[in-house]
Amino acid sequence: MDLKRTTALILAAGVCFSMALAGDGDKPKDPMKDMQKQAQDASNKAQDAVKKATEDAKKAIDAKAPAAPDMNADPKMAEMMASMTPGEHHAHLAKFAGDWDVKSKMWMDENAPPVESTATVNAKMEMGGRFLYIHYNGDMMGQPFRGVSIMGYNNNSKQHESVWVDNMSTSIWFSTGTCSADGKTYTMSGTFTEPDGTKKTTREVTSWTSADTYTMEFYETPVAQDGKERKMMELAYTRKGGATTAKPEIKQPQIKQPEISK
Repeated sequence: MDLKRTTALILAAGVCFSMALAGDGDKPKDPMKDMQKQAQDASNKAQDAVKKATEDAKKAIDAKAPAAPDMNADPKMAEMMASMTPGEHHAHLAKFAGDWDVKSKMWMDENAPPVESTATVNAKMEMGGRFLYIHYNGDMMGQPFRGVSIMGYNNNSKQHESVWVDNMSTSIWFSTGTCSADGKTYTMSGTFTEPDGTKKTTREVTSWTSADTYTMEFYETPVAQDGKERKMMELAYTRKGGATTAKPEIKQPQIKQPEISK
């Protein structure tokens, strides 16, 4: 084969290859594939737009959300928290918790022997160690006698407070008072109204005599009479089952943060 013939064949092959390429490029495009691609692109753009809008909304809410209050930085908040929290006085009250046998003496006439009776008492700390609940069950003048007392220490007024109700009266007996530094002696005072409408001031002294015994002495002073105080009752308490270690249930108050509407 001579050089001229070989060159002609190479040129002819090149022309055929070029024509083949040109023919493939002239083929019409598939419209269905184009529509599918456009739909997919639109879906991707929509998802991206929703994601961005969600993130922008969250950032806006976080930017407006108030910071949680700093209890230590806000004096008013710290003061309120201290007011709500049980302390050493409530721990002293917790010593009264338990079951007790009671021997009582009541002087109907100061010149006559006292009327004696027995009773049982169940006492426990309630409301997170803030109040002492006392349930008294006994008899008085041959009749069943039931009484309930609630006693606490008011952190705001700095004094002890108590109320008493029973099944032989329609009145509520309010008393306020103080406790010695060692928690062994309580002195409470109040006012009592008799059935005839006359009033008497009352004084109640509670004294611990040991870890498992204490006494309560009640005194009254008629307002309209000579003003002389007299002893009207004495209660001797003995813990059932011997010594127990009573610890107050002290819970820190929880302040719920307000929810932010979204």
